[in-house]
Amino acid sequence: LTERPLATRDWRVCNMQGALNAPVAQAMIYLSSPTPNDRFLNVMCGSGTLLIERLNYGAVRSAVGCDISPSALECATQNIAQAGYTHHTQLIQSDIVMLPFPNHSADVICADLPFGQLVGSHQENVHLYPIWLRKLERVLAPNGRIVIITHEIKLMQSILPDIRPLNLVAKHQIVQRGLHPCIYILKK
Repeated sequence: LTERPLATRDWRVCNMQGALNAPVAQAMIYLSSPTPNDRFLNVMCGSGTLLIERLNYGAVRSAVGCDISPSALECATQNIAQAGYTHHTQLIQSDIVMLPFPNHSADVICADLPFGQLVGSHQENVHLYPIWLRKLERVLAPNGRIVIITHEIKLMQSILPDIRPLNLVAKHQIVQRGLHPCIYILKK
């Protein structure tokens, strides 16, 4: 009944191929059990959807997004400004393999991992997913939470047992644009 789908947020002025649906991002934030003291890190932040939805949820000690792509960071900057959170976020250009954060510096890490369809490839993901999870584990504080979404379900199932001390708390399969990705909740 409107020009824009109801799932589209008013703050979205820039969109990227493979961007996470805002209601799915909102659900991921809820599943992260947010608190006002969280140091929130969104790796591969893309257009900033998870960052904005975290700030929409409520107070947070810090909200940082990183992405390797300058164009993604520019898109995130535009969306964050439109949402009114410019002074509440920090964006950093960084490859997730080279995360420039100290050990145990994030209480919550969220990511929309490449599905290997619109972004990346399955062959790249087979190589990179284990590396990424180990990097995230290093940055995650004790008792911290990781919430990620991916369509690479078989790959995740094969590598999760080897990524200690991360423990799978829950997984929720959803439907998104005809795909059936899973949201994984991990705890340290």
